Amino acid sequence: MPSKLPPYPPNPSTGEIELPWNVVHELYHLVVDDENEQEAIRRLQELTGVDKKRAKAYMQTLAQRR
Repeated sequence: MPSKLPPYPPNPSTGEIELPWNVVHELYHLVVDDENEQEAIRRLQELTGVDKKRAKAYMQTLAQRR
């Protein structure tokens, strides 16, 4: 049985992670307010299907938006 596609896979043309603002907001608060980067990375991987290295880089960039 094939695995289910994630709800927000990276854009097939650009490879960019494109998320709705409310999802970005949720992830931002997980990593910045709750100081729970590991949970934010896990959640991003579930939502996009990206590997841990890419998810961590995305979350670090997001956290710098303070």
